[in-house]
Amino acid sequence: MENTIRKQSGFSRSLFNDMKMGAYYTDPEMCRRIGLLFSFPDEEVSIIEPSIGDASAVMEVLDKRGADSRKVFGVELNAETYAKVKANPLVDYSINADFLSGVKISHSVFGFCFANPPYGVDDTGARLETRFLEKLQPYLKSNAPLAFVIPHYVAADEKFLRQYMKLFQPVAVYRFDEEVYKQFKQVCLVGLKKKDLGFLRSSFDSFFASVQDVGELPYLPKEAGEVEDKIAAVPSSADAVEYFTTLAFDRSSAAVNLYRSPLREKLKEFYVSEYSDVVVGQPPVPLKKDLLYLLAVSGGGQGVVGSEHDLDLHLQRGSAKVVTSSGYRHDENTGKDLIVENTHTQICLNVIENDGTVTCLS
Repeated sequence: MENTIRKQSGFSRSLFNDMKMGAYYTDPEMCRRIGLLFSFPDEEVSIIEPSIGDASAVMEVLDKRGADSRKVFGVELNAETYAKVKANPLVDYSINADFLSGVKISHSVFGFCFANPPYGVDDTGARLETRFLEKLQPYLKSNAPLAFVIPHYVAADEKFLRQYMKLFQPVAVYRFDEEVYKQFKQVCLVGLKKKDLGFLRSSFDSFFASVQDVGELPYLPKEAGEVEDKIAAVPSSADAVEYFTTLAFDRSSAAVNLYRSPLREKLKEFYVSEYSDVVVGQPPVPLKKDLLYLLAVSGGGQGVVGSEHDLDLHLQRGSAKVVTSSGYRHDENTGKDLIVENTHTQICLNVIENDGTVTCLS
């Protein structure tokens, strides 16, 4: 994501750099108070956090102190921060990837989302907050709540709000406390994923006007008793999340999955076996070079040979086939020319080196 940032304000650039290093997270007290706005059913709820950081923010929102029916799915770009997330027992599923371009996630499976995306614009001039919003929307179930923490100047922007109201039904907008707000100008937009895209012009005009003056926005509630009607998360089973993975090809995971696959037996002919010199056994007499060569091309001593560490890794495969050739020979006893058929074994040892060079030793 570092190379996608072209232009940012001084404050948002600093914020992005901190986020990139895994050091910036939403104020914990503000997160706790955001959590007061929502209620969760007894049924299981799958929760997605697209820029999870060290997971402390979403844990404050959920007040998740132990295993329960809330299953947290998190995406984190920074590798060092991701290592901490992966080790966190309260995060059920996590991936190390760029949420905007490096993930594959099932659609319409999550019942709640908390997101504090990076702020700024990409190299096309599109706001990152808008791109995160658009990327998130397909993953949520209809009426699933989104708590979206962004700067007020973005929340009050007409272009952003048009896209927001196209995708989500706005419920409320809250400002952070003064001491926190003056640092990052953050507000929290609360909305529900729409079943059908679009909005009425009159609804937009009314909502647009209501968010222009940050002084008119309510502060986040401090206690649960201040919230009369909590916004309900949507029941959503983690089993319904078929895909939650990176787009990068993981060779080790692919090998494990293939090994466990029922297709393994059918694909055995494509496997590269381990070096199989052990099949030669222990002959009573040491083999000469010619016999070792014959054994190699006959199946003994073939496979992956050498090591990456020693820079001599190569694939060795041998073949031996019967070759028949015909020719003429003069028989002195009969005085006749005879057609003679000769048969011999043609041996070839194929060596494929680490750089792709193929050599046939015959």
